[in-house]
Amino acid sequence: MSTASRFPPMLTAAQMIMHNTGPSPPHALCSQLSYTAQTYLHRTSLPHTTQSLGIASILLRHGLVSNLTLGSTEGPLPAAFDSLPQKDRRIWIYHKFRNGLPVLRQMRLISKPSVRRIIDRQELGRLLMGKRAKSVPGVGMGEILVIRTRNKGKDVYMDGWEAWRAGLGGEVLCRVS
Repeated sequence: MSTASRFPPMLTAAQMIMHNTGPSPPHALCSQLSYTAQTYLHRTSLPHTTQSLGIASILLRHGLVSNLTLGSTEGPLPAAFDSLPQKDRRIWIYHKFRNGLPVLRQMRLISKPSVRRIIDRQELGRLLMGKRAKSVPGVGMGEILVIRTRNKGKDVYMDGWEAWRAGLGGEVLCRVS
């Protein structure tokens, strides 16, 4: 048996991003948004999941991206979104640029599949004040923490200050600046 038939064809990073139609784990979402912003791509798409929509809406509320649109794998098509099968539904994110530089500078994963970083409200308060908690460095100027909490059996995504005001803790997914 030849090696060409044993292994699938290699894809470039851009092809992997465009062909990703399954659920997007947090590390894939963080790396895709950072990569597309740093390479000056004006838009990118993510699979339509609760996680993608929650994190993207936090980025939109904080002004790190300019627009979110529903669509398909071919492009933004809000009118046809409801008639698409689930695997073809995408969230299109438009990056924001200021003075020729991306506003979304970096997006780093904190909680990994091998080491989950789950904190309570007091520890979240320490992080938001810039102090270390549970081996997570404190938040710096202009940084946002993305927290995943559970409410009535569903995942809810909030930024750090929203979760703290609501009196909630949760899993610290990533930090964005």
